[in-house]
Amino acid sequence: MTTTDWEQIGREVVGHLQALLRFNTVNPPGNELQVADYLLGVCRDAGIEATIYESAPGRGNFVARIRGNGNARPLLLMAHSDVVSVEEDKWTHPPFGGEIVNGQVWGRGAVDTKDLVAVELMIMLLVKRANLTLDRDLIMATFADEEAGSRLGAFWMWQHHRDAIDAEAAINEGGGQVLEIDGTRFYLCQTGEKGGARMTLTAQGEPGHASVPLPETAMSRAGQAVVALTQHTMPTVLTKTVARMLEAIAEALGGQTGELVRQVAQNPDPEIIQQLPLSEAQKRGLLAITRNTAVPTIIHGGHRINVIPGEITISVDGRMLPGQQPEQLYGEVRKLVGPHVKVEPAGPGHSGIEADPESALFDTIKHTIAELDPGAAAVPYLVAGGTDARALPGIKVYGFMPLRDHPEEFDLAHAHDERISVSNLQFATRALYEIATRYCGARGA
Repeated sequence: MTTTDWEQIGREVVGHLQALLRFNTVNPPGNELQVADYLLGVCRDAGIEATIYESAPGRGNFVARIRGNGNARPLLLMAHSDVVSVEEDKWTHPPFGGEIVNGQVWGRGAVDTKDLVAVELMIMLLVKRANLTLDRDLIMATFADEEAGSRLGAFWMWQHHRDAIDAEAAINEGGGQVLEIDGTRFYLCQTGEKGGARMTLTAQGEPGHASVPLPETAMSRAGQAVVALTQHTMPTVLTKTVARMLEAIAEALGGQTGELVRQVAQNPDPEIIQQLPLSEAQKRGLLAITRNTAVPTIIHGGHRINVIPGEITISVDGRMLPGQQPEQLYGEVRKLVGPHVKVEPAGPGHSGIEADPESALFDTIKHTIAELDPGAAAVPYLVAGGTDARALPGIKVYGFMPLRDHPEEFDLAHAHDERISVSNLQFATRALYEIATRYCGARGA
C-alpha cells in the first residue's frame, strides 16, 4: 500500500464518520437501524456481501463479509452504533452535527464508537477495491445496544446468528490510547476487561417531621455508606494482563524509570504508583485496574422538604478484576456499609475476561505499530470498563483503535464535546488496514 493516498482515504473516512454522527442513536431507545441501513447501502454499492439483523423494531445489527480462501478462521472487526445521552446545552457544537472544527470531527459517538465503525467500513472498502486474496474471511459487525448491556446486540447475535460473526480473533473498542513515559510511546492494546457488579443499597429509618431532628435516620445511614465506599481502597490484585503490561513497559524503558515500573509490577501499591512519571488521570487509571471498585453514582429518597425520609436508595457501580465473581464484591460492600444498609444486586453481574496476548494477531499489532510509529511499542492492557467482548466467548478479542495524536481524545467518550481529530482517523485507518490485511494473509489480485 506504499502508493496509497492516505490523505484522500482520510477524507473519505471522515465523510463516513460525519454521516454516522448525524444519526441520533442515543440508547435508549437506540434506533441503530439508521446506522445499519447506511452501512448496508455503502457496502452493497461496493459489491460487499452485507446483512442487517434486527433484534427488535429499530434495533439493527449490521454484518458484512469479504470471503477468503478458508485456510484460516475469520477475523472480526467489531464496534457498536448506539451512543449515550447528551446534554445539548453543554456542547460547544451540536452533538449530532458531525461538524469539522479545528481539524476535529465533533459529535456524540466520535470516540465511542462511531469512529471505529467508520474506520472498519473503510477497511472493508479498501480490501474490496484492491480485490485482495485473503487466507481467512474478513467480517465487519456493528452491534446495537452496547451502552445498555448488549442484550439486543452482541449477546443476541451470538445466541441467534453466531455463524454470521464467529471468528478466531476480533478487533474491538477499548484500547489504542497512547501512554508516553520518558519520551517512549506505548500503545495500550486491550486484552482484558473488568467484570461488572452493579448493586442497590437501601438505608431505612424512622420518618418524622424535619423540624425535630432524629439521632439516626435513613439519610444518615445512607450518608455513612457513601463515605465508607468513597474513602475505602480495596485490596491490590495484580492480574496477568496488568503484570504483562508493566513488565513490557519496564523492559522497554530500562534505567531508573524502568526499575520503578518493575517495582509496581511486583507490588502495585498506591504509594509506589504515585511515584511514576504519569499524569494524575493515568495514575487513577492504573489504580483502577489493580483493584476492585464500588462507586456510588445515584441517590434517591425523600418526597417533601419538611419530612425526614424513611428510605434512601443508592445505586453503586461495582467493577471486579478478572478471576473474581460478583458475589465477592457484594460481600465486601456489605462489610463496608454495615448491617443497617441492605445491599442487593441491580441486575445480573458478570465476571471479567482476559485474552492471551500470545497470538499471531497481537504480534501483527506490535509489528505494525513499530513500523508506522518508530520507537513506539504496543503492550497488553486491562480496561476498567466493559465492552461487547464478554458476549463473544471463544473469540480472542483485542481492543485497539490507535490514536497517535491528541491522546486526550480517548478520554472524551461519554463527555461533553466528544470529538476526534482527522489525523487520528487517518492514522487509525492505515494502522488497522495494515493489521487486518497482514493477519488475513492478503495478496494482490
